[in-house]
Amino acid sequence: MYTGSLPSVSNREHWDLSITVTDITTGTAIDLTGAVIDVAVRDQLALSQPVMTFQSGDGFVTIETPATNGIFDILVPPSTMQQLPAGHYDVGIRITLASGRKRQLIQAVLVVVDGIVIP
Repeated sequence: MYTGSLPSVSNREHWDLSITVTDITTGTAIDLTGAVIDVAVRDQLALSQPVMTFQSGDGFVTIETPATNGIFDILVPPSTMQQLPAGHYDVGIRITLASGRKRQLIQAVLVVVDGIVIP
């Protein structure tokens, strides 16, 4: 599992993140065929329920083809990012493989900055 910080993002731009899932012992890509990726964003100060959740297939989280390459992308548009005031957010990313096995991939902090420029 990765813990730490994700690259900062403005609340007036796309949050664009690409992740490659690999086996830590062999370094080979994990087959994401039939997998479900869940992403949750929670206000770090409130420590309550997530303020945003995304899941593969919802248009925000996409498993790249071929799924055997182990790559998925998160792409959240500015219209959705504007719902997040500037601040620090906890981000959790979990994968459920086709076998039913669940893994917490990421538990990290995302800094959202005020984008200032209004479209």
